Amino acid sequence: MDGSNQARKVSRITLKETVKGNKEDRDTHALTEGSLSVPLLTRRISRQVQPQSQDRGLISLKGLLTAQRFSKGLKERAAQKLAAKRGSKGPARKPIPIINDQVPTSCAQPKERFPTAHVTQLVQDFLASRLEGVCYGAGLSAGSLVLALSRELSGLVRTVCPPRYRLVCIVNLGPAGQEGLMLASRCLWDAHADTCISHTTLTAQVFCTATVFAVYNE
Repeated sequence: MDGSNQARKVSRITLKETVKGNKEDRDTHALTEGSLSVPLLTRRISRQVQPQSQDRGLISLKGLLTAQRFSKGLKERAAQKLAAKRGSKGPARKPIPIINDQVPTSCAQPKERFPTAHVTQLVQDFLASRLEGVCYGAGLSAGSLVLALSRELSGLVRTVCPPRYRLVCIVNLGPAGQEGLMLASRCLWDAHADTCISHTTLTAQVFCTATVFAVYNE
């Protein structure tokens, strides 16, 4: 009996030890599997996180560039507003020295120049005297009046004009009102010898613009 009991105890002990050994083997196997699976998981997570960090870097760079452009635009608008308040449209230009042109030998060289200042005063006095009391209306023949003014003005300027100058007189006449008018004329000439003058007289009823071209003829 004692021998059988001892055999049972030994068998129970060995069974317990084998069970413990199996449990320890399972635990160690699970630990090894867990330790092997952890780096794989970290690698997958790291691979997924990298694109997000790159996207964030790109977004932050774009935001920085946008902010710089916006601040630059604000500075430019502020400078324009300040310039508008001061009344300056742009930076002041440096004065450019004017060099006297050398007259080519092939150009005309009149001995006496056309007296532009004297002729301008004559035209001013002539128009003021001739247009006094003139009313622009149905009873006024504007065409005949303009033709007469042009002829009289040409004869008046001829009295003070140097020789060898040809004169071209143009007279424009119209009613005085709220509307604006722009007149233009052109003439082919020599810049070293030819010239022109123009004057406008305005009354309560009419306006008149007279232009005289003086072209030197050899």
